[in-house]
Amino acid sequence: MKARALMALAVGCLLLGTASLVADDDAKKDLDAMQGTWKIDSFTVAGEKAPADLLKKMAFVIKDDKYSGQIDGKEDETGTIKVDPTKKPKTIEFNITSGKDKGKKQVGIYTLEGDTLTLCLGFPGEAERPTKLESTKESKSVLAVMKREKK
Repeated sequence: MKARALMALAVGCLLLGTASLVADDDAKKDLDAMQGTWKIDSFTVAGEKAPADLLKKMAFVIKDDKYSGQIDGKEDETGTIKVDPTKKPKTIEFNITSGKDKGKKQVGIYTLEGDTLTLCLGFPGEAERPTKLESTKESKSVLAVMKREKK
């Protein structure tokens, strides 16, 4: 009986470990696919769209597990990224290491379709993760649609 219990425990641990490795591999694949410079196609904060002239000045750069938000080519914010593509919808978390929200987390969801990355994020420091890719006054979220910059 003890041998069966030990075997069941070992198989359970193996399955959990395998699931974790698959999740880590999926996260790495999505993060690898996000590498590069992204131009902001649209940016909406709590239902208010950013003006087109501001969008032209903005960029979002992902290198490894780090990001920088840029305005006029200068870093406005930097931090690290963690993704979980096994969740429905896929989740993303930013740990902000510089900028006005330094030390805060920003949680959200994302889709990645070819050269289009869409993020819907709660406000920095707020624990509420959006559940839909939308930004309204009620949702108090940020929606960014970005296109990969072609070289």
